[in-house]
Amino acid sequence: MPVISEETINYLKKIKQTLIDKKCENIQFLDLRDVHSYLSLFVLATVKTETQGRSCAKDIDKFMKPLKLSVSRNHFADLPKDVTGWILLDYGEVCVHIMTDEMRTFYSLDRLWGDATPILV
Repeated sequence: MPVISEETINYLKKIKQTLIDKKCENIQFLDLRDVHSYLSLFVLATVKTETQGRSCAKDIDKFMKPLKLSVSRNHFADLPKDVTGWILLDYGEVCVHIMTDEMRTFYSLDRLWGDATPILV
């Protein structure tokens, strides 16, 4: 398995601290590089409400967006306004999934990507 760069580990640590500060639960970091060639690192976190999820996403986007890694949108305001229970932040090598408990249970990404290697951050 390829080694995760120190720079990427630092991004993951910042993401983790933001999720902890925002009271997210069940935070997991998964390395999917050996599972699928087009996937890299997933961060999974559970929130109690959509509002909490948006707050987490906004704070993560503040320090990740200046790195010019975000390819999915031009501005945080571009997030859909409808309530889905799942916010995906795609920064190329790192994808952050912020989900309500209902969505996390329903889609069960933890089980779907069960072959992924957990990352200790």
